[in-house]
Amino acid sequence: MSDRKRYVLAGTGGRGIGMFGKPLTTDFSDTAELVGLFDHNSARVTAAQSMLKKTVPGFTDFPAMMAEVDPDCVIVCTKDNTHAQYINAALEAGKRVYSEKPLCTTAEQCKEISAVAAASSGECFVTHNLRYAPSTNLVKDMLVEGRIGKLLSIEFRETLDRNHGADYFRRWHGKKVNSGGLLIHKASHHFDLLNWWADSKPNVVSARGGTIFYGSAGSFRGTNCRTCPHTEACKFYIDLNDDELARQIYISAEGEDNYLRDGCVFDESIDIEDQASVLYNYDSGVRVVYSLIAYAHYEGMLIVLEGTEGRIEYEVMFTETAIGNSVIPGLHKFSGEHLRCYRIGEGCEEIEIPVVEGAHMGCDTGLQNEFFAQPWSEPRSSRMATLDEAIQAVVIGAAANESIANGGTPIAAQSLL
Repeated sequence: MSDRKRYVLAGTGGRGIGMFGKPLTTDFSDTAELVGLFDHNSARVTAAQSMLKKTVPGFTDFPAMMAEVDPDCVIVCTKDNTHAQYINAALEAGKRVYSEKPLCTTAEQCKEISAVAAASSGECFVTHNLRYAPSTNLVKDMLVEGRIGKLLSIEFRETLDRNHGADYFRRWHGKKVNSGGLLIHKASHHFDLLNWWADSKPNVVSARGGTIFYGSAGSFRGTNCRTCPHTEACKFYIDLNDDELARQIYISAEGEDNYLRDGCVFDESIDIEDQASVLYNYDSGVRVVYSLIAYAHYEGMLIVLEGTEGRIEYEVMFTETAIGNSVIPGLHKFSGEHLRCYRIGEGCEEIEIPVVEGAHMGCDTGLQNEFFAQPWSEPRSSRMATLDEAIQAVVIGAAANESIANGGTPIAAQSLL
């Protein structure tokens, strides 16, 4: 029990409670103890305490919590653009920090965090959970083994369906000032994975994108679903009363901060892209083509890694995310993931992907085990994303955002730091 660490959670929304709060109070009690909950919304803190079914002190004042509880580690799950504020405060107190992705939303915040970390006895890691998927680890192993020779290029296509994708446009994520846009909030996962695979730093970035399906592209709109006059016609209507998590955490708390969990996906003030294409290269010479669509008819990823001696393809289609009006009958027949390696003269190998229980194809389980079950004195694996690695994931999205704002002008990513 000497390695048992004391944690506080900043941000008591769905991800904070589901990914960190509940597991810390149930699955990792031998190595971890949750000793504080912080949120600027007191009603959300109260709802989180009720969901945890455990007495955990709640706070709406972050410095007061730090002074009273004096934790070993701070977990940051607040709104993306506020991550830097709490990460910096925790590092200044000499604490270890675990931040939900993305690390932050701008290159300027990256520089601020880096400067604070350099002067701190604490350290920061970011929960880039795609590093923990069985499939991504198989790809990493094949690259390290030289299965496809020297890596030359990567193509990455992400399609978010009209349930999952739409959800970013009805919440706070729909404003770039809050989330950095999907090229930071969502794609930082992917850029981090590509950085890990390529084992190199991103260089010149060029991007184009826009909001062509949601936001002002809609033919009608309201304020939120509950009061909208278009509920019968709108394919994106949701009833939060059907969602237990929304009822407990969001509806009960929205009176304090007016955060509407069922905001209109066609709100004309939405300024994040729902379609984007990014081209960039690494210092090693590896070229990347990245595509993101947030209004697709099905959810999935297609990744192609081309090398001098072979090709790796990973494809996954998710059908369980689609609900209501977004379901395509019969699509479940194509659900699942496939990993293949092609080599000239040798043929095509279908590689079996182990099944791991847990959210995000087992990613969350693997991450939780390393972050919370493993003693801090033990060596970490390369899967545990460091501060510098998390910065490199953000800077690609930041450079892409700048490029889009300037009509696709190439941006030297490292010049932003």
